Amino acid sequence: MRLRRRRIFTTVLTDRRTVAQDTLEVSLARPRDFAFAAGQHLQVRVPTLLHADRRGPSRVFSIASSPFDEQHLRIAFRETGSGFKRTLRALEIGSELRIEGPHGFSTLPRDPARPVVLVAGGIGVTPYMSMLRGLHESHDDGPPITLLYGNRSSRTAAYVDELDDLARSEPQLTLRKHSGLMDEAAIRRSVEGRDSTWFVSGPPPMVDGVRSALHVLGVRASRVHVEEFLGY
Repeated sequence: MRLRRRRIFTTVLTDRRTVAQDTLEVSLARPRDFAFAAGQHLQVRVPTLLHADRRGPSRVFSIASSPFDEQHLRIAFRETGSGFKRTLRALEIGSELRIEGPHGFSTLPRDPARPVVLVAGGIGVTPYMSMLRGLHESHDDGPPITLLYGNRSSRTAAYVDELDDLARSEPQLTLRKHSGLMDEAAIRRSVEGRDSTWFVSGPPPMVDGVRSALHVLGVRASRVHVEEFLGY
């Protein structure tokens, strides 16, 4: 068996901004040789933890930026109070970090005729931001896409204004917002299409619930791609 070589890069912190209540987007300088596909993730390592964290100085994040953005790599996360996240918030702009990746295979299918449904719970929207930003910047028609985006409230909905703009500018994109629990009834009301390709991203209970709902609705498991956010 051939082992894949680890891809480790040095980068610097370039910006931080709040994108929803208790939700921070962090921008890193994109290394010249760092190539990725929309929907992939990377590992971020800080040189030194400024606050203790039993899980150590690194975490895995979905990439939120477009593959066509040659200057930046963007990640986003809920501010849970972990030592790692507090360190990322406290680091000075220009601080050096390490990244490893990219990893993952949850990327948009190439078939432009097969509809795609993206189901996001909370911060699980980040890999879809990479997909939708990339689609917008590529000027590619792409497949019909429905984003079903669930949050506890509008205040916790990251990137919602940008998503509204994307839905207005991209005729193949339909945005449906949902407040509260994402259940079978919500999915049935919002989306029809057992033959669509489904992506589900969010906290494990939400992912499990959506996956069960899709099974009840007759969607084949082979058409469902999942990514769980574990409260890193």
